Amino acid sequence: MLKSGAAKKTETVSYRIRSDLKLALEEESRRLGINPNALVSQILTRHIDWGRFIGRLNFIPVSKDFLRLIFDSLPREEIEKTARSLGETAAHEEILFLFTRINPVTVLQFLKLWASHFDASDYQYEGGRHVYTVKHDVNLNYSYFTKEYLSSLLRSSIGTNVTFETMSPNSVTFAFTDPQSDWNNGGSKRLNETSTKKSSETWPTTSAPQHR
Repeated sequence: MLKSGAAKKTETVSYRIRSDLKLALEEESRRLGINPNALVSQILTRHIDWGRFIGRLNFIPVSKDFLRLIFDSLPREEIEKTARSLGETAAHEEILFLFTRINPVTVLQFLKLWASHFDASDYQYEGGRHVYTVKHDVNLNYSYFTKEYLSSLLRSSIGTNVTFETMSPNSVTFAFTDPQSDWNNGGSKRLNETSTKKSSETWPTTSAPQHR
């Protein structure tokens, strides 16, 4: 999905890079049919939105084929049990590591980061409801994992329940309302102002041993 909304301000900057990197960027931009400026902007955006956190959280890239084999081989009950456990433990630890506290604003910042590593994601805020769609293209068991992981995370961290509006082997759409505590002080508005529809890498990322 493409980003929407008003165009963001751009600035002209100058950086020195190795000659071989310049040639590689030009070759890749020709292959993609875009100009080098657009390619560099995409690379920097991916790093700021997602890449810079990979090392800090010990994330590793895995292929979708690997995820399909893992999730196809596990019974659904085990998948859901594992997802609930990770939503209550590992997700909390990651939020604290990144933002030092758990509250509605930091949980939504974490969700924005989490969603950004899928093939594509969309976020809308409508009438007090946060609506996300993520396209993972793994399998249905991964959608069930996502359902239990997010339900556990949101219920245990900010006391709100999640409604999954669609679930398929390729994507999920879920929604939840603003929690009552610590939320009506402008936090939702601040996050909504900085949230956009976005695209991201075409390979999923996960932190060992969890698969998100």
